Amino acid sequence: MKTPIQLRLSIALIGVCLLASLSICSANRPWQSNSSNTSLFRLVWLENPTSKATIGWSQPSNDSAILYYGTVDHGRETKKYKHSQKVDRQQNYDDLYQCFVRLENLQADRVYYFCIEDQQGVSPRFQFQTAPSNPERFTFIAGGDSRNFREPRVHANQLCARLKPLFVAFTGDMINRCNAASWKAWLSDWQHTVSEDGSLTPIVPHRGNHEIRPESLPNYFDTNKDSYYAFSIGGDLFRYYALNSEIPAGGDQLKWLEYDLAQSSKKVTHLIAGYHKPMRPHVSAKREGKNPYTWAPYFYHYGVDLVIESDSHVIKRTYPVRPDLAGEEGFVIAEKEDPNATVYIGEGCWGAPLRKANDAKSWTQDAASFNGFDWIEVSPKSIKIRTVKVKHPGRVEEHTKRSDYTVPNGLELWAAKGGEMLRLNAD
Repeated sequence: MKTPIQLRLSIALIGVCLLASLSICSANRPWQSNSSNTSLFRLVWLENPTSKATIGWSQPSNDSAILYYGTVDHGRETKKYKHSQKVDRQQNYDDLYQCFVRLENLQADRVYYFCIEDQQGVSPRFQFQTAPSNPERFTFIAGGDSRNFREPRVHANQLCARLKPLFVAFTGDMINRCNAASWKAWLSDWQHTVSEDGSLTPIVPHRGNHEIRPESLPNYFDTNKDSYYAFSIGGDLFRYYALNSEIPAGGDQLKWLEYDLAQSSKKVTHLIAGYHKPMRPHVSAKREGKNPYTWAPYFYHYGVDLVIESDSHVIKRTYPVRPDLAGEEGFVIAEKEDPNATVYIGEGCWGAPLRKANDAKSWTQDAASFNGFDWIEVSPKSIKIRTVKVKHPGRVEEHTKRSDYTVPNGLELWAAKGGEMLRLNAD
């Protein structure tokens, strides 16, 4: 057994090793240096990500800050960047100032570099990529419910950094308690989605039932008041609907959704929607989602291809289905090659307490319970869906380019009924 002196020496040695390790990392990744008061960085997509992006961060005071950016990497030398922009919105919320810069007139499918300068110094240098305006292949990650357990939450975030999706559709319940401490912890953990080269992963935020304060998403992600919106990628290749299941699915939200679907379904190849509360949970203790089921007939009528749900803390895939009140819980398996049929996936396993997937339906392809998220490829020919098991992110080889859909070494996938990959052909 070690003596107290030996223990202190061991602890000191570990501390020295950690400091040395951090110094080596900083030397290899100078973009990480931060002499400013800025922290908890996030990149948000809310509309037209081919030409717009919202950069958010937190700071302890309302000191002025300027964001410097451009398509040429100048590191943290702010004055060398071609463009600069002052803060568009600054809100004192949860004892920190949440700051947002709304970038516009960006070039499609381009890498941008940026850093932020305040009165104290300069932030790390980050980079991000805008969405393509032409119909070309890309990937995104979808999932939700990161509420309670930080270890799987961080591991899932680290896998996002390694897989380098174009964006993450986060379908609600980021936090367990909607308070300052929980949000600071969540945003701190979100920094693990930053890749080795300083690439920020865009987030498409959705409201869940644990975002109990309606203003939390607008104040942390600069969404509109009701937190529902839509955007397109690749011209007419893809349109995504971020819906809010915590407010009435009917009324103004339904009017907006039906109008947009009516315009888009005539020309867009892939229509995808995401929201928090599932229509038909695959957990027996959960109530049926009467509110979001309001959307089901409209999804089918306008040919929505894929719907991403959350909340139940299980994983599921359905067959292509159509709403039918005579069917089990309001759905039946659609006829083969029905162009209007919809596949439903989810239901939220990003770190929340797992539940038993004990309520499969006749139209469920498979359901299970594990920490995971869906990794999706969109192309002019199809939508491909793989479900990633959140395990050992340090063993997963990092992709060298964004939207690569090859399975990297070390990544574990769900061997679902029907195969690891579900393919939905373009109509």
